[in-house]
Amino acid sequence: MAPRCFLPALLLLVFAPAGRAHLVARQGAGSYPAADGARALKPKGEAERLELAEGTTVAFAIQVPAAREVEGLDPAGWFLRFDLDVHTATELELTWAVEGGAASSARAEAFLPVRGRDHGRWGGRIGDLGGLAASGGEVAFELRARGGAATLGEFLVTRHHEAPTRKLRGKENGKLGPDQLSSGMLGFSALTEHQHAAFSLLGVRAGGPAAKAGARRGDVVVEVDGERLVPSSIAPGWKWFEESHEAVLGRAIQSALEDGRASVKLVVERESGLESLSLKLPLRGAPGALFPLSGKHAERFREDLVGWAVREQRKNGTWPGTNAVNVAMGALALLGTADPSHASAIERSVDFLLKNNPEPSKMKGLAYWQLSFQGILFCELELKEGDGRFLPWIEEACTWLPTTTHESKWGTQAFGHGPDGLPYDNKALMAPTAHLLVFDALARRCGVESRVFEHVEPYVRHAWSDPESGGHGAMGYNGSYRDKGEFWSRTGLVALAEVLRGDDAAMAPSLLVLMEERHPWMLNSHAYGEPGGALGLLSLSTVKRELLERIVPLYRWRFLNAWEPGHGLRYTSPHMGAPYMGEEAILNLSYLLLLASETGGLAIARQAEER
Repeated sequence: MAPRCFLPALLLLVFAPAGRAHLVARQGAGSYPAADGARALKPKGEAERLELAEGTTVAFAIQVPAAREVEGLDPAGWFLRFDLDVHTATELELTWAVEGGAASSARAEAFLPVRGRDHGRWGGRIGDLGGLAASGGEVAFELRARGGAATLGEFLVTRHHEAPTRKLRGKENGKLGPDQLSSGMLGFSALTEHQHAAFSLLGVRAGGPAAKAGARRGDVVVEVDGERLVPSSIAPGWKWFEESHEAVLGRAIQSALEDGRASVKLVVERESGLESLSLKLPLRGAPGALFPLSGKHAERFREDLVGWAVREQRKNGTWPGTNAVNVAMGALALLGTADPSHASAIERSVDFLLKNNPEPSKMKGLAYWQLSFQGILFCELELKEGDGRFLPWIEEACTWLPTTTHESKWGTQAFGHGPDGLPYDNKALMAPTAHLLVFDALARRCGVESRVFEHVEPYVRHAWSDPESGGHGAMGYNGSYRDKGEFWSRTGLVALAEVLRGDDAAMAPSLLVLMEERHPWMLNSHAYGEPGGALGLLSLSTVKRELLERIVPLYRWRFLNAWEPGHGLRYTSPHMGAPYMGEEAILNLSYLLLLASETGGLAIARQAEER
């Protein structure tokens, strides 16, 4: 009889309604005790592994939580699948059963390589569960090494749906998904989940590469260009940058273009088995080194973003999403093209803003966000036209703003979200202040005697993580939370404001240090990951152009994946999402704004010698 090691209910359950909504179980190899032919190994500097002697069987059970109810989603469509890291093995057999049901099994003798790893992976559907994937219950497993010893790693059990919808997405504001992952280049949208080693297609765009290759909604993608996917991270940081499914897709596209290959190959898992699909790319040729700023494909990219902005602008001058930001953002983006053919579109947006906010001193609620963007636009127009049309509005705003602050916890004057008071027990926050400081700096360039910065300078410097006091150099959330996670946008904007003011820019060099060291956190900016990511990059174009040119090439994969040639950018959830901002609207408008760094069409996007 084969040696057995019974480990009932040993799998580590990490099910949670947010963040890991459908990660049912994640088993580390070290959780199996050494007994009866099974022992844990701990190679130096590597994850623990489970070594099974030939013929050894490990038995364990997991408790599957019930799936949450989702409007319009058929509970019968839920299913489970497994993924197992395999370091060495001749043949493996996995058997599973539910109480009162017959056992099912799967065998494997070949294990596909895992991207960036020295091992392979085996995975597949866990069928014949009789509805347990939806209702919940216990599943008993047995894993056996056949034909020789085996060395195994992590074992995952995840839940998926045959017909997933956008309603499965998690809350975007700072939560770990599930997130929407869109590939404009490949023609599909998908649901990507934290620590899942596969992702499910939400939709396939008619006539796109995925549709032509035969992909369909509900397909589970397990392999890209011959390599198995690793458990994805959708948390901000280096693992997202290197191992997220978004990064894997983007780098596969980039590699294909650079290598002269015409397609990207996906392996999808269906109830009937695995299917290999070849998705033909709508582009040929390697992107330029500074794509999308310049070089090959950059002009076509820019034209698509301009086309999106012109096509999607409404007759009243607005765009989809929030009017508090998107109207001024869109007008700024078109102004930044330095193309006079967009004058009428810009004027429509200006008319809308003046009609709705003719007097800045009467703005209420979350006024500072809207005033900042509207003020930046009006200053840029004044600097361009020089006819004084916007000066009364700018002067009124600059005079009014210092009268609206409140005393913070530290006795300094501070801005909240608007004039009504300070949030967070009077600790306030730097995010809206950073935007106001850029407006203040531009107002001075228009000849307005603005004193906004001087009024809140003590608060700003207290919030800054000053290196001379042992800090990391970035701009904090406020004086009690000088974080290194949500810093990107506010840090870049404060540096931009300091340089635009033309003073000694004492903080700017230190502010940029963390932006270079921790750029994979750019989509986690407080308030919004986008346009926060784009605004931080835009700030670099003015404050330190060479740093922008070091960071942008590292993200060519992201732009290539999101870009649908002939359309524009398709939306993938940022780490700190703001869905009310319009998804595709804020993405296309904010990155068109970034491209002003190449035209010199805006003061906020020019190097010092150009200004």
